[in-house]
Amino acid sequence: MRTPAAPPRRARKRDTTARHGGRLKRRVVVAIAAKLVLLTFLYLMFFSPSHRPRIDDAAVDRHLIPTR
Repeated sequence: MRTPAAPPRRARKRDTTARHGGRLKRRVVVAIAAKLVLLTFLYLMFFSPSHRPRIDDAAVDRHLIPTR
């Protein structure tokens, strides 16, 4: 019986790249998800509507037309 020949070098390299490509995709997806979570947290902590000052007509009048 003959032993099977090793696959050509090019085929082996492609197989290795395919295995590492999945790991890279996972790392990129995890990094993007973590950044989205962090940005959402920062928005809720500092820029959400509950942190904005109330502005009414009287406050604008007092600010723009001060009494002397």
